[in-house]
Amino acid sequence: MSERVPPEAPLDAEALARRVAELRDRLAPRLPDVDPGDLVLILQSMLRPFGTGKRFLLRKRRDGGHVF
Repeated sequence: MSERVPPEAPLDAEALARRVAELRDRLAPRLPDVDPGDLVLILQSMLRPFGTGKRFLLRKRRDGGHVF
């Protein structure tokens, strides 16, 4: 998922919703054991611009992965 939004590119609510839906549709078949609602929360958290105060769900690990 190297298609991260750069921190300087703000997302409005509609753009964020579209991007989350696009990625959800692409990733859901690859992650059948992940609850669809959880996947949406994870994607929203990862796609919000840095500094919005909304990155509360995940913590980035040193290896680049994320954990709850």
